[in-house]
Amino acid sequence: MLRILTIALLALLAACSRGPEQQALEADLRQRLEQAFPVDSLSLVALHRRGSASDAHAAPGEARLLVYFDAELRLERDLDFGSWDSPGVASLISALGAGPRGLSGIESGGNRRGDLLRAHGSLIYRQQDGAWQAVVPQGFSAPRAPQTSAAASPREALVLAISTALNLAPGGTGSAERKVISDELERSLTNIQGRLGRLHSGYPLAGGPQAGQYARFAQAMSSALREQGLSILPLNTEGGLDNLRLLRAGEVLLALSQSDMAHLAVSGAGPFAEDGPNHRLRALASLYPEPVHVLVRADGELRSIADLRGRRVNLGQGGSASRHTALAVLAAHGLEPQDLAEAASLDLQQGLAELRDGGLDALIQVIGSPADNIRAASEAFALRLLPLEPAAIARLQQERPGSFAYQLPRASYPGQAEPVATLAVSSLLLGSDQLTSREVELLVRQLFDLDRQWLQYGSVQGGQLSPDNAQRGLGVPLHEGAERALQQLRSVAPPAG
Repeated sequence: MLRILTIALLALLAACSRGPEQQALEADLRQRLEQAFPVDSLSLVALHRRGSASDAHAAPGEARLLVYFDAELRLERDLDFGSWDSPGVASLISALGAGPRGLSGIESGGNRRGDLLRAHGSLIYRQQDGAWQAVVPQGFSAPRAPQTSAAASPREALVLAISTALNLAPGGTGSAERKVISDELERSLTNIQGRLGRLHSGYPLAGGPQAGQYARFAQAMSSALREQGLSILPLNTEGGLDNLRLLRAGEVLLALSQSDMAHLAVSGAGPFAEDGPNHRLRALASLYPEPVHVLVRADGELRSIADLRGRRVNLGQGGSASRHTALAVLAAHGLEPQDLAEAASLDLQQGLAELRDGGLDALIQVIGSPADNIRAASEAFALRLLPLEPAAIARLQQERPGSFAYQLPRASYPGQAEPVATLAVSSLLLGSDQLTSREVELLVRQLFDLDRQWLQYGSVQGGQLSPDNAQRGLGVPLHEGAERALQQLRSVAPPAG
């Protein structure tokens, strides 16, 4: 038994000793921080290595290693990690290779010189010519969709039962029939959940597709406000466009959507032309920026939006808010879908897989930064972000209220050495005028509570909430209760450092 324990201990020590030496690990982490933040912003106080593991994303025959560590950092100047216009929590997470729950010490409203941050992080190393070279931070992996079989899934069982009731062949006669049933079932379940939520005096919140960014923020918001006695019921939906329609129909009380889409809903334009203007729509707050990401392979020849002509480009799922904005971005650069070799309609994770495997040349996605799917894809292959042309950005701002020029801070993603000029919209929390001023005021005050530790609820985007940005890029009228709450919050907020 003693021999077995000795062998196991030696194996564990050997695993921990693999990879770079402590001095090299410290130097590489300092370099990452210097690339992401202004000089003399952060200093590395302590670094403790916590083991290593082989990288599952390594190419065949390539030796790659994940090195895990605990780090303590000290601020050498005041920094607001929730800032929209300078390197913030996204850059810090990318530099450290940490997940949102792996960071502590981030303060809502900004950190002060001398504050200490602690992180559980990781770096990826590749062995080449007998030496270990840093590749990219490990970061946090994209969520995995639950694996379900037809027999085990209640949703599939309902689809089969409805198919039988409609006198269709088992499971429907084909994929088109099954999709119709599944779509209607999804909407029916959303309606039921919404009504039950109202029955129990809660706030049904239209989030987004399961495992999507809206859905994760909605879940974090629910967890955070539950502690304050507010019941938020997150619902899985098709996304921003669907959310605006559910809100108008009265099926939910709260919804998340892009600011440019919300303006189209108020105006009765674009995808809402047949519905007419929604004069009852109100913004409760602008939450965080959602930049336009135009992604290509770093080893390819594409350098500008104009280079997408004749290429295979994923624009996002049909009917999604992101796709509608992506089409507007192309149009502002003089491109239409027919100018592309292919205008694909995949979700982000599928699009990244096709980009990796050579099935696509580029993809356009509107999403908060850092998008974990993009971070995870960066581990497998190098990506490049294409900038938007200044004239196109100016045109889009004029044509699409709710959008604004944006610089994606350097080091938001691995290998991003410089800021990227793009367009952004705001992720809005929306309601209607049926919500009373008193309840909206309470909800908004709790949402922007300066002691709220959004990273600990698993939301990087939540770390960007700030009363100072809560009216940025609205595009729709602000609820009077929200306006009162934000005025109070700004009056008691500590002065910027």
